[in-house]
Amino acid sequence: MPEEYLLHTRRRANLLSYPCRMENGEFLFCLQGEVQLYINQQKYALATGSVILVFPGQIVFYKDATDDLELAVFAFSSQFRHEIFYSLPSDKVSFLREHNYSSFQAEAWDGMRSHYLQLLQQKSADGGNVYQRELVIYCCRMLFYEICNQSERLYQQTKSNHLRWRLKDRFIALVIESFREERSVDYYADKLCVTTRHLSKTIQQTVGCTAKEWIDDYVILELKVTLHSTALSIQEIANQFNFPDQSYLGRYFKHHTGMSPTAYRGNICV
Repeated sequence: MPEEYLLHTRRRANLLSYPCRMENGEFLFCLQGEVQLYINQQKYALATGSVILVFPGQIVFYKDATDDLELAVFAFSSQFRHEIFYSLPSDKVSFLREHNYSSFQAEAWDGMRSHYLQLLQQKSADGGNVYQRELVIYCCRMLFYEICNQSERLYQQTKSNHLRWRLKDRFIALVIESFREERSVDYYADKLCVTTRHLSKTIQQTVGCTAKEWIDDYVILELKVTLHSTALSIQEIANQFNFPDQSYLGRYFKHHTGMSPTAYRGNICV
């Protein structure tokens, strides 16, 4: 995306069939239809009225889109993201990175479309306005607060045990930061100052899988992105992910996916 920002429509035919790391950030508005969106393994069911914020660097994957899917997408560069988030409370940005989904109903959705999305469309197209860039930034900041407000309400309503969910958020953030060096539950439990049993139980309750499964699934996700998006050899990837050797990586990948890294790379490149 050569521009700092771009507003466009995304339909089922435009969706990639493999996981991809985002170079840009995106505000996604589901205008109609349905699709399952995975962001760093977290699953979101998007339907009419759904709004979600995707950050640069996150891994996304679309699945089971309906034929009538229509997403309004405001994509923005990493640099433009800094302009949007500049002066915003850091705790709100951190919260929305983990709780970036909102769902608006009836009048609230009509207001979101007519006030914010329409205004963003108008300002994005108003190239003759000398303050166009500044106006687009402020439109994005207003959207940020609306999404954050709705996300916080959903969080308060559905997450009665905040300590448990905060531990889940910290675990996921730590895995994303350290998965190349460490893949053991003991390591993450020690870093989070909890027992391995407590961490595993918490992840099972909040995510629906064990801590070990979440770690392995995220490593496989990163491996898939690397296999698709780079020309690194399997040995180079093994080195990058701190596997003992290429054979160990091959066995690990095949155990979790049913195919070798070479076969996976060949299938997605066809």
